[in-house]
Amino acid sequence: MKKNIILVLILSFFITLTLIFTDSSVDSIAHKLNLRKSYEVYKKDYMSKDGRTMDYEKENVTTSESQAYMLFMSYNMNDRKTFNLVYTWTKKHLRRKDGLFSWLWGKDKDDKYKVLDYNSASDADIDIAFCLIRAYEKWKDKKYLKDALPTIHSIWIKETKLIGLHHVLMPGAAQTSSDKIEINPSYFSPYSFRVFEKYDEEHNWNELIDSCYYYLNASMSKTKTHLPPNWFLIENGKVVLEDSQRSDFSYDAVRVFWRIFVDYKKTGEKRALSVLEKSKVFITQWKKTKNIYVNYKADGQLRDKNKNVGSIALLLPSINLFDKKVASEIYNKELTPYFEAKSYWPSKNDYYARNLLWFGEYIYLYNDTLK
Repeated sequence: MKKNIILVLILSFFITLTLIFTDSSVDSIAHKLNLRKSYEVYKKDYMSKDGRTMDYEKENVTTSESQAYMLFMSYNMNDRKTFNLVYTWTKKHLRRKDGLFSWLWGKDKDDKYKVLDYNSASDADIDIAFCLIRAYEKWKDKKYLKDALPTIHSIWIKETKLIGLHHVLMPGAAQTSSDKIEINPSYFSPYSFRVFEKYDEEHNWNELIDSCYYYLNASMSKTKTHLPPNWFLIENGKVVLEDSQRSDFSYDAVRVFWRIFVDYKKTGEKRALSVLEKSKVFITQWKKTKNIYVNYKADGQLRDKNKNVGSIALLLPSINLFDKKVASEIYNKELTPYFEAKSYWPSKNDYYARNLLWFGEYIYLYNDTLK
């Protein structure tokens, strides 16, 4: 009897060891450490000491988008010092009198640094305001809320347009007054609008959420892949695709999956799930070829076979919803080499792809605790 008990104890011990060393949580911890490392490398590569991010491929320009991305990263990494540094620079150099942010800053023809384009970019304005609200909720400092409220107000007043019965998000303040209605669906951020609704009772943010989902579905129905296009037009209330690469699914449109995934995970929005299901085309592609390509023409043809790792990363959380095995295979083959590399990225070029890679990785690893 004692021998049997001893054998059971020994067997239990080895089973426990096996479970410990094969537990996916071990890998998860390692991946999260790699994510932290990549954040520190990103700061070192792209951020100046005073909180400005730079795009080296474009003469060191700074965009409101890049500043918003840095705010997202620092907030999620609980790095308040960097958050404050980045926002202070952004507020000083890009903030307009109406609370929106000029989208482009850099050297002019006389080699003087200044705002190069005073127009706003609504996606950056939304992301900056969202980060400020989250910072207020996290760090309990009312200065963040005080700065966020005028921006939220101006997003509605100056960056949405009444089309038919609903307000629709425009790409920027200048485009709102244009007769040509150009829409970038990757700017649609329904979860951010839900957050804004809590602090701005003056405007109907649910109306904007509804128009986001309506026009997302309408534009996706126009492509053979049913993936969203980078851009579309609204003419006489109807969605129209241009005969150009602006109608492709690629570098812009891939962000739709990031923004809609967050809305789904935070709210369970059913309309979000119908959008995310379109990522199944990549699951099918992977199962057939063990490759994932992310640039498609509106007619359903593959644009090219470039491996855009940032786009792959942003698709991964959605793919994981429907096939965890495929998501894990893609992660290990396509993403892990970047995060385990000593320098994280082979060069300082393509800051945009590095942003997408980081966000995709973050959402994939923290999808159950998104903030």
